[in-house]
Amino acid sequence: MNASQAFAFLFACACVSGMAAEPSATPSPSPAKLEFDHVWIVVSRDAPERTALEHAGLKISPGLNRNDGQGTASVATEFLNSYLELMWPDPTVSVAPGAERGVEKFKNRMNWRTTGWCPIGIALHRVGPSTLLPFPTWTIAPDWMPKGTAIEILTARDDTKSPSFFIEPAELAVKANSHDSRNASDHPLGVQRITDIRLVRPKEYQPVDAFKYLEQAGIFRSSEGTEWAVQLTFDAGRKGQTKDLRPDLPLVLHY
Repeated sequence: MNASQAFAFLFACACVSGMAAEPSATPSPSPAKLEFDHVWIVVSRDAPERTALEHAGLKISPGLNRNDGQGTASVATEFLNSYLELMWPDPTVSVAPGAERGVEKFKNRMNWRTTGWCPIGIALHRVGPSTLLPFPTWTIAPDWMPKGTAIEILTARDDTKSPSFFIEPAELAVKANSHDSRNASDHPLGVQRITDIRLVRPKEYQPVDAFKYLEQAGIFRSSEGTEWAVQLTFDAGRKGQTKDLRPDLPLVLHY
């Protein structure tokens, strides 16, 4: 399976869920044997927000990912150990019967500044045997996934405030679909690996069990702010530089 196919699979997971290393690569595996995989942000149709990434010095991977049956499309920028994707509900992409609710959730995430939904998704993968989490989860296994696999979704079905949290099967994990290092690291900004993730949450947001658990497990850190944003640190912030892409994107880059 190539990287583009993996992206398409993961985007479809996100739609249905409505939202869910080495020290120099990613934060260490959590006690729950979970590790950060990638992050997505829901944006406007055709992702005009990609310009903000390009101006910041990040290269958008070629090609458009379409999630037939799920009603979404996306583009991505790749790193050596992860990727950042921009996705949107796309009316030119087919929606399978029963997936309409997922598309509506994506629309609410896209319009997060007026709906109050979170536009951010955090994908995880396991680094050991499956363990039971201390809160309810649910799974999906639509036809577009490899047979015999399923996505475990940590964000409750009726949650309208939280980020999307989900665990993907090993077949779809970044490590199982390693990127071409020459392409994934060829960013004008000079960054290579995501080494830290911080979620900025609105002060009125009350973290749910999944949010608290993943933060305590070291998957990400969080702090209060006026609205949702994600702060990504690359290469342990060795250059001591920051680029704030707000208001175009709820994204801050430290490198």
